[in-house]
Amino acid sequence: MRSRDLVMIVVSFLAMLAGSFLPGLAEPLAPFPRLCLIVLLYLGFLSVGTEALFIHTRLIPGTVSGLVLIRLFALPLLSFFLFKLLMPQFALGALLVGAASIGVVAPIFSIMVNADTALVIAGNLLSSLLLPLTLPMLLYIVDSFMTLSAHLSLSGMTLSLCVTIIVPFAGAFLTRKAPRVTEYILKHQFPVSVSIIALSTLAIFSNYSGVLHQSPSLVVKALGAACLLGAVMMVGGLFLPRSMPPQRKLAFLISYGTMNNVLMLIVSLEFFSASESIMAAMYLLPLNALLVYYRALSRSWGLEQAAG
Repeated sequence: MRSRDLVMIVVSFLAMLAGSFLPGLAEPLAPFPRLCLIVLLYLGFLSVGTEALFIHTRLIPGTVSGLVLIRLFALPLLSFFLFKLLMPQFALGALLVGAASIGVVAPIFSIMVNADTALVIAGNLLSSLLLPLTLPMLLYIVDSFMTLSAHLSLSGMTLSLCVTIIVPFAGAFLTRKAPRVTEYILKHQFPVSVSIIALSTLAIFSNYSGVLHQSPSLVVKALGAACLLGAVMMVGGLFLPRSMPPQRKLAFLISYGTMNNVLMLIVSLEFFSASESIMAAMYLLPLNALLVYYRALSRSWGLEQAAG
């Protein structure tokens, strides 16, 4: 395991522990998850800008479209129906987390394991911009299979997602007009990203510290559900064509398993119940643990040697 892998995992887990055992942090840190997410989205959008999305979708439109369709529709629906059979309490949570856009740390993971980072970035940009449309659409589809809250406002959810995603996208677009500023920010992207991830994780787990102590069984179940969801997302890799280059195949797997669970946590806090919120928070564990799996695949497929 490389030093950056270890730093990312250790910092995330220490932040989880600190938040869990320091409930007094919850109130002052309440606004931080959304703010941190906006900053992480901003850094992700800034790293390549919109031109990478247009270039990649023009060169391999079928690959990018396939990745986004599988990621935003096929895998979330598969997860929902599987959880309806195995863990019905977390079926909606599985749909929400599974339907989240490709995570802002996915390009960082991709660089670490020498996957097709350009594809991951294109998928991240496109899935983020489409999410305000695709998530309400999925909820409308599954509404006939479960009773959603009568107070759920799909239009309100769409507006919340648009603000969270479009603000950093517009900010990154404007910043890229100043190349020196962009270069300076990107030079410090990794330490800034790790710090922000730690802060948001600390805020999330401190907010749920009471639940962690008062209802440990719910937390254990949510953690099990999150780990099962991570495994289900990896199952999607079994259907990738054998002819696909290893770098691209690994990019698909990273895109499957790395999602904006913090965004879904925020959505769950606003529109859904504690089960969905806790599952979204618990997905931080398999999300980071999967980095070890990506590293093993990279080594097995000879991508690390190719990078060297």
